[in-house]
Amino acid sequence: MQSAGMMLYILLFGCIAGGIWLWLNKNSLENNIMINYLKSVLFFHASIYFAVSMIKGILGETQSTLSESFWDVEVKTYLHYGLVFIAISIIGALLINRIFSRCGSKLISVFDYIYVMVMPVSIILLGRIENRTYCILYIICLFAGLCIAFLYHGEFEYAVKGDFKKSILDALPFVSAWAVMTGLYLPNELFIKNIEEFEGNYAAFFIITLLASTVGIILFILMLLIIMPKRIYKVVYLIIGGLTFAGYIQSMFLNGTLAAMNGDEQEWPVPTLIFNCIIWSVIIGVTVIGGCWKDSIRKICKVLCVYISLIQIVTLGWLIMTSDLRHENEHEAITREGSLEVSSGNNVLVFVLDNFDSEWFEKIYNEDSSILAPLEDFTYYRNGTSQFARTNPSIPYMLTGTEWDADNGDDYFQYAYQNDNYLMNIAAQGTDVKIYTELALMSENFYRQLGNYADSIQIKYSVGKTLNTVIKTSMYKVSPFMLKSLFEYYTSDIKEMTYNENMWSIDNDKLFYYDIIETRLAVSDNYESAFRFYHMRGPHAPFYLTEDLKYEPTGRTSTLKSQGKGSLKVVYEYMEQLKALGKYDDATIIITADHGQGSILGDEKYSGQPDKTSRTIFLIKKPQEHHEEMIINEAPVSQAELMPAILDAFGADYSGYGRTFEEIPVDEDRVRKYVDIYYGNGAHRIVYSIKGHAADINNWNIESAIYY
Repeated sequence: MQSAGMMLYILLFGCIAGGIWLWLNKNSLENNIMINYLKSVLFFHASIYFAVSMIKGILGETQSTLSESFWDVEVKTYLHYGLVFIAISIIGALLINRIFSRCGSKLISVFDYIYVMVMPVSIILLGRIENRTYCILYIICLFAGLCIAFLYHGEFEYAVKGDFKKSILDALPFVSAWAVMTGLYLPNELFIKNIEEFEGNYAAFFIITLLASTVGIILFILMLLIIMPKRIYKVVYLIIGGLTFAGYIQSMFLNGTLAAMNGDEQEWPVPTLIFNCIIWSVIIGVTVIGGCWKDSIRKICKVLCVYISLIQIVTLGWLIMTSDLRHENEHEAITREGSLEVSSGNNVLVFVLDNFDSEWFEKIYNEDSSILAPLEDFTYYRNGTSQFARTNPSIPYMLTGTEWDADNGDDYFQYAYQNDNYLMNIAAQGTDVKIYTELALMSENFYRQLGNYADSIQIKYSVGKTLNTVIKTSMYKVSPFMLKSLFEYYTSDIKEMTYNENMWSIDNDKLFYYDIIETRLAVSDNYESAFRFYHMRGPHAPFYLTEDLKYEPTGRTSTLKSQGKGSLKVVYEYMEQLKALGKYDDATIIITADHGQGSILGDEKYSGQPDKTSRTIFLIKKPQEHHEEMIINEAPVSQAELMPAILDAFGADYSGYGRTFEEIPVDEDRVRKYVDIYYGNGAHRIVYSIKGHAADINNWNIESAIYY
């Protein structure tokens, strides 16, 4: 919303500049005053946008879009840039009127239609327009506009009032077909067929896509009608028709199996890419050339566009009527309730920094030893491994302690929650148990027993993020193979469409940090002991958090190390407040991860030897434990010791779960298991055995492997 405010701010000054220019030229623009005003607004808006992009580029944000550059805009920023905008608005209007007194109107008109053609094409080809790219494109558009305005002495013929109805009806089928396919049908089909992946209400999603598509059709046609000369107007809507036909054929017949919903990159053979490009070129070429050449061909194209729109609307209607759109988890959520509350008695605190590998942790502290200062009372088990390679089933294992074996391997999730529930046993003894992770990582019977579970919360859609995701998912489906990588998306993009201020998020540690800073920890006397399990993002890609705890929305400026440091500092702030409350010394604190480096096989996956190791961080502080510096322990530990450690911290019997971390001898000759289960493209189930130190790749071997 902050960046949207700046975009509207730029538009406001574009309107002001357009008004000034129109007033200066009121005598020469007696006809079509409103149309000329709208054209001038677009010209000056683009020019102010250019000036700001240039400023941001000079300040080092060349690779960010202007919207990303202003994601954290403050009131003082508006004041500072307002002075720049006023100067550009007044001086720009005066200069255009003074220098181009004879052809100023023509320059603005020519620039506008070049700009309107160049920018959308650039977005399609590049996926985004960064500040540097925008500056280059603006200069190209302005130079081309100047050349045409000075060198072409003829006049461009634009649609007049009497032609509006016919011109709108000519373009409507072409623009509507594209909007219905990419703005309405494909995103709704994705939602309906993957309803468990979406958290919001379907009716609200449908209304957003329907209104956006309708408004998009109206605004786009009016913009073309006002800005484009008649001949170019026809070419543009025919190009849109060609894109619609090619995109429809691509999505229906050419795509094959796509790695959607998870951001996985797909590669296609070069011959396939070439053949695909030829198909697109032929379809678009025939549509545009044929439509301009003969009215009969244009009418056929119009009928095909109407057919595509109708068939997709009917298909969507059928999907809606025949699908169960009731979402069981629609109003359920894991909330932040109690996340900043600890007991006046015994506290066991587990921080799970997703994907934090010991190799990365060691690189971080070897480069910056100061990061270890808050960990002086901890023991670091650097020879530790997780049970699994991925978040699910790692979190179910950490919450239940249920061992995996080949017999329950294909349905481990349900098996884990049905066969053990040690945390609920703790809760039954009076401990306040709150788990902060994703709802989907726990069974229904499990999460309904949690104190921070809510069965009815209001899920809201972020319209901007929803539309952005709709565009990405649709374009990934309809774009040619050559361009699909520009529109890859993550499952987190789907989740970020919706929000609730009280929901726990594992995708943005900055939210947790804000809570800690602004609300601060508190001690409750309502229970004798407390267990807190905080599942955080950690150094998991994409990287949105910097080491100085700034949120970086592009996912490019930050790095694995920077985000890893940032997530640790969130925990450090929590511990500082725990000390201020006098609850640090007697607390058990475990900083760990659900897994380390996930996929450790390279291209030679059948070789029997992984390409890298995976070591999960284990940093543990027991009550009243104090050192001068962090202790490093080389014992061959694993996540199997987590459950006994938690039970032991509560004084419960843990003998049925194994041993605690400190009970594992450093010199023990132990074989540990590491299981990589994946059900997406390239599905597999690989079991590794680790004998010896986990940091030595030679101690890792594939025990069994199934490739689906």
